[in-house]
Amino acid sequence: MKEFTINQTYYKVLLTISELNKKSYYPLNEGIYKILSGVIDEETTQFMSLITFETLSSYSSKKVCRLTLMLFRHGYIGKIFDPDSKKLYFRITEQGEKAVLDFSRKHRCSFARRKQKSDLTIAKIV
Repeated sequence: MKEFTINQTYYKVLLTISELNKKSYYPLNEGIYKILSGVIDEETTQFMSLITFETLSSYSSKKVCRLTLMLFRHGYIGKIFDPDSKKLYFRITEQGEKAVLDFSRKHRCSFARRKQKSDLTIAKIV
């Protein structure tokens, strides 16, 4: 069986969860997807300053779900129960924090936001 290794994409997911957890926020898959794809709404506006915001804009919600599932299966992230909403949210584990630190030491990553410039659909012509 092939050994699971953290690549830049997994690193972005782990880093997103880690940064949210440090601020006492715990995301669902949909929340991680919104941040990584750059969805701006009332929930995500406060997280626009995260380094990983809008860095996986080409990924679908299903693809992000697969990434979190693999990280969960290999012990990099765990779940935490919220008694108010009665849902399980993601939290990073010690193994996940160690992987974030190791990856950031070994790789120099600068994340680029992938938002493409769109053509004007309304133009003022004088």
